[in-house]
Amino acid sequence: MPGIRDDGVMQNLPVRSGPVWPLPQRLIHWGLVLGFGLAWWSSEGNDTLHEWSGYALAALVAARVALGFGKHPAARWDVFFAKLARLPAALAGRGGAYAGLSPTGAVSALVLLVLMLATAVTGWMLTLDAFVGDEGAELRHTWSFNLLQGWIALHVLAVLFVSLRQRRNRIAAMILGGRREADHLRQAAARD
Repeated sequence: MPGIRDDGVMQNLPVRSGPVWPLPQRLIHWGLVLGFGLAWWSSEGNDTLHEWSGYALAALVAARVALGFGKHPAARWDVFFAKLARLPAALAGRGGAYAGLSPTGAVSALVLLVLMLATAVTGWMLTLDAFVGDEGAELRHTWSFNLLQGWIALHVLAVLFVSLRQRRNRIAAMILGGRREADHLRQAAARD
């Protein structure tokens, strides 16, 4: 029976039980979604809420970094970077079936985390006396936000595209943990 290796690649190994996405990772993911929406909404006119949502986003990114040193394969950094190493093969069409992130998904997640942190840090800098009124600091925060907003749009479009193409609801997997996704991958591997 095909199974899922710890790095998320399908192969003939004993099947790992439990959800593809651990609950802490899902909570961080949706916390980032909500926090970003709140920070965007409060950016014009509610400075206190905007500032605190930025701090919450930075804390969520830090929690995600810490989670990467845990035991669940979908969250671990060694698995994450192993998937990044498979990016050339995936781009050449030799990817394979993955439980959790694909190599291109790993790139997207890394970019999102870096941009989220950059936006939070450049926003925090604007609260420091050294940067109050500094147009360059404000411009860096605006640019990091705009890049983040664009990458989020690209991420959402890619998730929708992959969900439709593979007939697997990736959004539901990130909400529910993806047990059905793992079952789908097992069935697909058994057919191959």
